[in-house]
Amino acid sequence: MKEVEFSVGAVTFTYSLSEEQQRFLRLAEETKINLNDWPDFSEKLTDTIQDAIPDELKLPSQKQLDYVRTIASDLNLALPKHYEDSALTCLSFIADHKPAHDRVLAVFNGVKGKLLG
Repeated sequence: MKEVEFSVGAVTFTYSLSEEQQRFLRLAEETKINLNDWPDFSEKLTDTIQDAIPDELKLPSQKQLDYVRTIASDLNLALPKHYEDSALTCLSFIADHKPAHDRVLAVFNGVKGKLLG
């Protein structure tokens, strides 16, 4: 065996074994390994699957969703259609309204500082 290959949905992973690993495998007894016991494996698998999703289909992160809601609330704007299903929609909304939101926050923090100062 020179390569390891497995698929998860539409994502196929391949790994070329080193000469040393191939020698070890010839000596190994049949063993079953539970990859759930490898915490880094789950994280790497998730990251790899997410990277394989085209940008137009990616879901927004919780941080992006929260920020879109905060901007919409603070600026009294309607939430964009389907923002919960599209990272691109969220990123576009944030890019369009972040400058105005930053100005509102600066004014708010200035007023708050004067009231408390």
